Amino acid sequence: MDNICFFAGHSKLYGVDDIYSRLVKEVENLIVNYNVKSFFVGNYGDFDRLSAAAVGELKKKYSDVRLTLVIPYLTREIEHNKEFYYKNYDGILIADIPETTPVRIRIIKCNQYMANKASHLICYVKNSWGGAAKTLEYVRNKKDIGIINLIDNKSAE
Repeated sequence: MDNICFFAGHSKLYGVDDIYSRLVKEVENLIVNYNVKSFFVGNYGDFDRLSAAAVGELKKKYSDVRLTLVIPYLTREIEHNKEFYYKNYDGILIADIPETTPVRIRIIKCNQYMANKASHLICYVKNSWGGAAKTLEYVRNKKDIGIINLIDNKSAE
């Protein structure tokens, strides 16, 4: 397994400045202390956008860091805004999930795809329901991924 970190969190966040500063701190910790150079992020809410921004900020300091947008399917938004996406991400990866997967669970399957490739998860999960909670539960059952839940304010284990 490569040293890859992925992100999962709620689509709506409050107290973004505090979350962002903690994200930057934890991403830098993984880069410096765990040799994580590859980061996978989705495109479906506040936490994903904040995570991409944190990695983007640190890419200025650590030029060997890569940020990949991982999505369950190609959207019109990405097709119409290619310049934005290719400027802000080092690549776009469509998760290898069956085409027959119902649309309503494709994001969850995409998160599982990232979890199966990753060595670390940085998340912001405070509710016990929803996609972020299901992703965290999936990762906890894998037992071979370091988990940083910014709600707990713990560093990588």
